[in-house]
Amino acid sequence: MTPDRFDRLENLMMDLKESLEREMREGFQTMAVRLENQSSRLDRHAALWQTGHRWSGRMDQWAERVDASLEVKDRQIAELRERIERIEKKNLQ
Repeated sequence: MTPDRFDRLENLMMDLKESLEREMREGFQTMAVRLENQSSRLDRHAALWQTGHRWSGRMDQWAERVDASLEVKDRQIAELRERIERIEKKNLQ
């Protein structure tokens, strides 16, 4: 092979290497952007899940307090009814 052919072959190999480097760099940049987008979506999802979990826990606590309060009120109403019935029975006799 002549020195001119070696130079052309060397240039061809260097061009090929640089082309591959550019393609790989672009591919990795695209992949990095996609992974960053996915990470952002997962972060938002985690935040929404945590918010929902906390809200659900607070709703459970509130429901328990309301149930306990209603139970006390029901018991008080039942006691008042019994007292009224006893008073009415005394008045009828």
